[in-house]
Amino acid sequence: MDYLDRWNEEQRRVAQDWRRKNHQVQQALAQIAVRASSRHGELSATVDAHGKVTDLRITPQALRLGEIQLRKALLQAIQRAQSEAQHQVDAITRPYAEEPASAAAMTFIRDILGP
Repeated sequence: MDYLDRWNEEQRRVAQDWRRKNHQVQQALAQIAVRASSRHGELSATVDAHGKVTDLRITPQALRLGEIQLRKALLQAIQRAQSEAQHQVDAITRPYAEEPASAAAMTFIRDILGP
């Protein structure tokens, strides 16, 4: 086996490892579902790893808040859920993104694609 064969084999191994880790990260991100409630529990919002609202729960008490208070409570619950979801995403992706090989690959991709 010459140098080029060893290099090709190493690149295949690195690519397989990267695909496996990427699959694990994607599975972990798909499991994120964060629910946050309003201060007094009148309503709650659930978001996914992308911060997309996937569920809303509104109690009869929430409907008695009035338009302005209901809007504020809903926005606060959504924003809290989104913030927590982002923390979870960061915790899942940080170890992968900080690996030297992954960081080098991302730098390479950014250099090619530009800002």
